[in-house]
Amino acid sequence: MTELKSEHVDKAQARADSAQIAVQVRDIAEARRFYQEVLGCLEGPSGEEWLDFNLYGHQIVCCLNPQLGKQGRVVSHYHLVEGKYVPVSHCAVVLEMRKWRSLVKRLKQHRVKFFIEPYRHLKSAPDAQATLFLLDPSGNALEVQSFCNSAQELLRCERQRTLAGWMPWAILTAFIVCCILLLAS
Repeated sequence: MTELKSEHVDKAQARADSAQIAVQVRDIAEARRFYQEVLGCLEGPSGEEWLDFNLYGHQIVCCLNPQLGKQGRVVSHYHLVEGKYVPVSHCAVVLEMRKWRSLVKRLKQHRVKFFIEPYRHLKSAPDAQATLFLLDPSGNALEVQSFCNSAQELLRCERQRTLAGWMPWAILTAFIVCCILLLAS
């Protein structure tokens, strides 16, 4: 595997624990913009008809397929999972929850249209999981997941869920108190 530099992982660890994923793209410049600017991947060795990127420690290779045409897209088959149609052919990366949330923020800043909006499912500890799906400009499906699997992350997930449950009641209580104070004055 080609060695890729990254701020996301140690180089020796990347070589030992990484995967290589190859996808077909309709336009090299368009793929470069998406993977570098939108996803924040660092580019590795590349040629006229292919690009290498470090996607959180994994090597993703974008190979030009002229048969897709300038507006063409990769066609995918979909499978129903928990009420959502998931592309069967997709690559996925798993991030720490903090990195997942940071990536979601970055994607929203770039106004990425999600194929499946970021959401949390399997909310009961220790299986709490966050997922999102997006398509690159050529239609390649990418999934980004995060699991609450460390004790600290489980506590943070549980705290967020508890706060989310109490938030409407806190707002209602504050509203009632304000109304009472206004009526009393």
